[in-house]
Amino acid sequence: MITPYGDLPDRLARGMYMQEQHEWLHAEVSRRSLVTGAALGASAVLSPTLWQQSSTTRDPGIRGRHITYGSDPTTSLIIEFATAMPIRTAAVRLIAANREQVTAEPARIRTVRGSSRRYCRADFTGLQPDTAYTYEIAVDGRTIGSGRAETAFADRRTFRFTAFGDQGTGRRPRGVLARLEQLAPSLHLMCGDLCYADSSGQGGPGDVFKPHLWDSWLAQNDPAASHIPWLSVPGNHEMEPGFTTHGYAGYLTRVAPGGASPLEIPVASAFRVGSVGFVGLDSNDVSYEIPANRGWTRGAQTRWLGQTLARYRAEGSGIDQVVVFMHHAPYSTNNTHASEGGVIEAWVPLFDKYTVDLVISGHNHCYERVKPLRGGKVVGDGAGVVDSLTGTTYITAGGGGEGGEARFIPIPGKTRIAYAGGREVVNEDWSLPSKTATPSVLTVDVTPASSSTAATLDVRAIAADGHQLDGVRLVRGTPSVGSGSDTPWLIGGGAAAVGVGGAAALWVARHQRGDPSRTHDSVPPSS
Repeated sequence: MITPYGDLPDRLARGMYMQEQHEWLHAEVSRRSLVTGAALGASAVLSPTLWQQSSTTRDPGIRGRHITYGSDPTTSLIIEFATAMPIRTAAVRLIAANREQVTAEPARIRTVRGSSRRYCRADFTGLQPDTAYTYEIAVDGRTIGSGRAETAFADRRTFRFTAFGDQGTGRRPRGVLARLEQLAPSLHLMCGDLCYADSSGQGGPGDVFKPHLWDSWLAQNDPAASHIPWLSVPGNHEMEPGFTTHGYAGYLTRVAPGGASPLEIPVASAFRVGSVGFVGLDSNDVSYEIPANRGWTRGAQTRWLGQTLARYRAEGSGIDQVVVFMHHAPYSTNNTHASEGGVIEAWVPLFDKYTVDLVISGHNHCYERVKPLRGGKVVGDGAGVVDSLTGTTYITAGGGGEGGEARFIPIPGKTRIAYAGGREVVNEDWSLPSKTATPSVLTVDVTPASSSTAATLDVRAIAADGHQLDGVRLVRGTPSVGSGSDTPWLIGGGAAAVGVGGAAALWVARHQRGDPSRTHDSVPPSS
C-alpha cells in the first residue's frame, strides 16, 4: 500500500487500524532517516502536516478560498485559502460593511506531505452577529486576494441551507455547484467524500492516493465556498492511510469542519443557526461496512451526541428543529452501499429518543428519501406534509456529482444492511419512489415557530438544471395558540402545549426524560 509516508506492506496493513498504520509508518520513516542521515527535522517526521517542501512555481495567487463558522456562528468565522508560492507570513483582515469593526488575524501556514501548496487558516472571534464583512488576504506583507463573509443571525427568522455529499471534481460536480450558488443558501452541509484524493476509500491495502485532487477540489469550489460557509464531515474517502488523527490529518489541514467540536473528536461538530440545531457526525466511527476507523472514539462520539441532543431539547433551548448530517446512510436501497447497520444500532435510538427532525447522509451516489420512521417502523406515508415530531425523515443526498450510480436494488421491498457479521438482505417498507441517481442539491427552507404557526422545514431536491426531483414539508407537531412559548410544540420548548393530549402527551413527556421503559416506542398512542 502506497501512502504519503512511503510503502506499507499489504500483509501488515490488512490487520491494522488507521492509527496503527500511521504509527508503523512513523517508526519506519524515523528508522530510515537515521540510517540514511536524511536531513529531516523531528517535527517533519512526527506529522505530515509539518512537512515543508519548496515549490518551483512563481504564481503568488490564492487558490481555494474556503470559509466556515467557528464555534459560535453568530460571532466567529474561519477563513482559509491555499497558495502555490512558498511564503513566510500570511494574514486576513475583516472589515464590517458598516465600517464599525475592522480586525486582523495572522493565518497559520501549514503544508501536507504530497503537496507543494501552503494551506492557510485565520480564526476570528468576537465578531458582530448578522454582519457582512469584506475580507482581505495578505501574504508576506502584500494583499493578494479578497472575498466576503457573513456571520449568522442571533434571532429567529427564515433561512435556507443546502446539503450534498460525494462531490468530487469535474463537469457534473461543477454543474451541481453552479445550482447551489443560484440557490444562495446561508450555509452548506458537506456530507463526506469531498474530493476522492484517496480514490479507494477503504483505509487500507489497495488505496490509491492522489493529493492533487484536494487542490482541484478547493479551486473548483472557490466561487461558492469563498462566501458561503461550508460545514463538513468526513466520509470513508477522507481516511487517508499514513496520516495522523486516524487518517484525517490531510483533510483537517486543508478544511476546517466548522462549528464546535469535542476536543477528542475534531471531525464531529455542533452549531446553531437561528431556530435549528445542527450536529455533524463521523460515521466512520460506527461503520460495519468499511471498518478501518470503527470504534476509534471508544464510544465518546456517541456519548457526546446524546449530550448534545439533550441540550438541544432542553426546556427553553429555543431550538425548534434538529438536523443531523453524516456520511453513511442508515436507510437506503441503493445497490452500491445500501444501509449502514452501525448507524442504526448506535445512533438511530438517540434520534428517536430526542425526536430528530431530519437526518442527511451521502455515501450512496443518489437521492433517496424514506418515509418517516420511529423505532425502525414507518409512521407516515411521507407524502406532502410530514409531522416530524412523530417520525424522523432520513434522506440520502449523495448526488454531489461524483459517479452517479443508478443501481438501486432491483427487488422491490428489499435492502441490504451492513452488520458485524456481514451484509444482510432484509425487507423494507420505507423507500419512496422519488429516488434517483440524478445529481442534485438538497435545499431546505426553514421557518421558525411562532405563537400561531408550527416550525417547518420545506425540503426539496433540485437537479443541476433546476428542476425539482422531490419535495416534502416537515412540520413539527400542531401549534397550540396562546401557549406563551416560543416553541410550543417541541420537546424541551413546552411539551405540555403540543397539540396532542392524554396518553400522547405522556409519551412525549417520557421521551423528553429519556424514560428507559419507552425508548423504542414506534408511535405516540392516539388520544
